[in-house]
Amino acid sequence: MSLLSLLFVTAATAADLTVRMLDIGQGDSILVQTPAGKTVLIDAGDRGSAVVERLVSLGVDHLDLVIATHPHADHVGDMRHVVQALPPRVYVDNGLPHTTKLYDELMASIEANPAIRYQPASPGMVFNLDDGARIEVLWPDPKKYLSDTRSDLNANSVVTRLTHGKDCFLFAGDSEEPTEQALVREKVGHCEVLKVAHHGSRHSSTSAFLDEIKPSIALISAGVGNRYNHPGEEALARLGAVGATVYRTDRDGEIVVVSTGKGVKVRTEHGEGDDALLVVSAVPAGSARPKAVASAAAPPGAAAPRLAAALLRSASVPSDTPLADADIDTDEDPPAASAVPTLGEGDEACPFPGSGRSEVFHAKGCGNAAKISEANRVCYESREAALAAGKRAAGCCHP
Repeated sequence: MSLLSLLFVTAATAADLTVRMLDIGQGDSILVQTPAGKTVLIDAGDRGSAVVERLVSLGVDHLDLVIATHPHADHVGDMRHVVQALPPRVYVDNGLPHTTKLYDELMASIEANPAIRYQPASPGMVFNLDDGARIEVLWPDPKKYLSDTRSDLNANSVVTRLTHGKDCFLFAGDSEEPTEQALVREKVGHCEVLKVAHHGSRHSSTSAFLDEIKPSIALISAGVGNRYNHPGEEALARLGAVGATVYRTDRDGEIVVVSTGKGVKVRTEHGEGDDALLVVSAVPAGSARPKAVASAAAPPGAAAPRLAAALLRSASVPSDTPLADADIDTDEDPPAASAVPTLGEGDEACPFPGSGRSEVFHAKGCGNAAKISEANRVCYESREAALAAGKRAAGCCHP
């Protein structure tokens, strides 16, 4: 581990929560670590981002919660390696499928591991961490997905809010202007730290949204010299107009925000000494809301200790890491298997099998369907019956 990595690992005290935006190029990956050792990852960068190696170099040996904001490659490109090497207890995405092989392989990996609890995001879903920290899902709303936008997958990104004491973080995925309009209508309110949507694209970070959030700190993940010219000058100007201090991975490298619950400090990879620290006033009493956090990734070529190699060698099998002491409490319960009609056992009597622990259903004969235990198996007579029950088609077999 480099001296820089060591400093980044030890900068926070045992009572602090850290949010780490990793320098992975043109993509997103943010790691949240709580005072009691809970770990949350939002997004996993593009293919080859070496997210697992970076996580392990930071001492991460388990993931309690993974949130995939949307299924574009620059956010889930390295996610399959993450869920295989460090299977999360809970996996959350926006519930919308994608047509890529990358997405299909990712979902097959999740569905193949019964230890991973899959939940599509919905507003009001809350994950209680520790030390009073909690993550709340603000968007999307499965009852009214945005459509006919510039990118419906972007516009329906999972938007989350993390609160730790009086400190607030808002993570916007690749939200578009219609997403921000919906959040303004919901009066999401002030949040001190904003993970800027869509790498600082000019199509996001609208004036109305920034006036609602009033961030003091803005975090942007973008690749050096990227072909999209992210972050855009228009978005940067709007962030400047509300007085936000902007940190960018293409300029500042890896960014670490430390929350004490009464204020935050920022340290950047390319900053030096006290000049790299910014103490932010705590959110006024009564204005703090539950917030959300994002995930972490690794700079290409980052050195990984022997533990990383061991994890990668065993990536095809579930992790042995005990999670009993790292449970994430959620205010929502998974759908009960008894809530769906069962037609019978075996493939012949079960043309479209599913699991009471999962939101997907499979085609008869699918290899992943065969791994569903009889206790959790639910059966549907037709594809239409499965869809009517609120299930979605599995990406591995396209029933």
